[in-house]
Amino acid sequence: MAHFPGSPEKTRESLLPKLRLKPWLRASPPGIILRNARIIDPAESRVLDGYQDVVIKDGLIASLNPSELNTVEPQLAEVDLGGKFLCPGLIDCHVHVTAVPGVRSMGEITQTPLELIHLRSTYVLREMLLRGFTTVRDTGGASKALADAIAEGLVLGPRLVQCGKALSQTGSLYCRTRCLLRPDVRGTAGGHADFGAGDTGTGCCGGHSHSLGRTCDGVPEVLKAARDTLKGGADFIKIMCGGGVASPTDSIESVQFTGEEIHAITTTCEQMGNVHTTAHAYTDAAVRHAIDNGVKGIEHGNLIGRETAELMASKGIFLTPTLSCYGIMVRPPWEDFLPPDGKAKNEQVMSRGLDALKIADDAGIIICYGSDLLTSMHALQTEEFTVRNSILPSARVLKHATTNAALMLRDSKLGKIASGCYADMLVLDVNPLDDVTILDYPEDHLFAVIQGGRVVSSRLKALKAESSA
Repeated sequence: MAHFPGSPEKTRESLLPKLRLKPWLRASPPGIILRNARIIDPAESRVLDGYQDVVIKDGLIASLNPSELNTVEPQLAEVDLGGKFLCPGLIDCHVHVTAVPGVRSMGEITQTPLELIHLRSTYVLREMLLRGFTTVRDTGGASKALADAIAEGLVLGPRLVQCGKALSQTGSLYCRTRCLLRPDVRGTAGGHADFGAGDTGTGCCGGHSHSLGRTCDGVPEVLKAARDTLKGGADFIKIMCGGGVASPTDSIESVQFTGEEIHAITTTCEQMGNVHTTAHAYTDAAVRHAIDNGVKGIEHGNLIGRETAELMASKGIFLTPTLSCYGIMVRPPWEDFLPPDGKAKNEQVMSRGLDALKIADDAGIIICYGSDLLTSMHALQTEEFTVRNSILPSARVLKHATTNAALMLRDSKLGKIASGCYADMLVLDVNPLDDVTILDYPEDHLFAVIQGGRVVSSRLKALKAESSA
């Protein structure tokens, strides 16, 4: 048999896997049995009776049986968890993985080379997975290409649900935003995701190639933007329907896009396979504007009142609050992240956020977990558990990041530990149904992360993490 010059020990057969079209594709993870586990059921806010054995095959949970039944599958490795808790993998429904560390402000992100943003996003994704978030929903910035790279094993990270770029109306006629290169120029009626002069890559702000959103105005433009986004592989569409903290040219109270524009987007999404739509909105006016025109979800909602919450509940509108980010953005080392007017808006929404969460919970809205962190703030992704637990029971908050999130993502294999579901699980030493804030201290309580049947990280001697080499 022929050998390669200089490497007589290497045969062509040994290199065959690397000759495939996509040589990075991995085989299914080896099966495993996790014995003597305490199984957390977030949907019912309970721990299953007794100790359970979980059989994992081909990335899925093959079966779940009480340990005394002593399931025997000699071909599978076995690990005794000794009564530790198995919790479904966490789901963060509002992230921006391309708002990467290495910059001091959102303005600097728009000046960062796109290739560098892509490379840094791999760090963000890896860290999210190691914190226990086995699935994330990116609400502006990520792409199908990145989601596919994760699914194929090329990039280590959570299962990624993405909307491409969020859709936003434009800003003023001057520059659409406080120009990053000319701070003396300031717009007056910006859209929340308008951080540039346009989508062409020209103009004094350098275009939108680095932004979390894209601008479009008028029914023809929004139809094209929505269809382009869906054509690009977006899993859902996000619409900026109101003002925001980080955008310098719009007030929180502003209501964005016309009803005709929003309705054009939501109708297109329904026609293209009932694609989910969600809206950035803080106030009653913005929320009602969105849902009156067919939007199915709301991001933030810090300023909603009881009547609006009851309307959302009656229509089955999902809500993803993002509460911890407001306190994080104004404390060291990020006290200068926002300009003065941004800090004022931040205080405005932060002061009402917990009240709105309680109103939404009382109304029966399906609430999902969202962190909405930027740059190096991603490291505090789990702080949202602690903030929400200040007014809601632990079991309710855990549901936000598991059961409810799976409902919104329309994936019955997520958010629970049951036969046929993804083998996405966390090994914990404390029951989060009793104290969900333990998830805010993964360094103390998170002993292993399993995603799709692969052991991503482990501090248990008997449970070895899969090598990433």
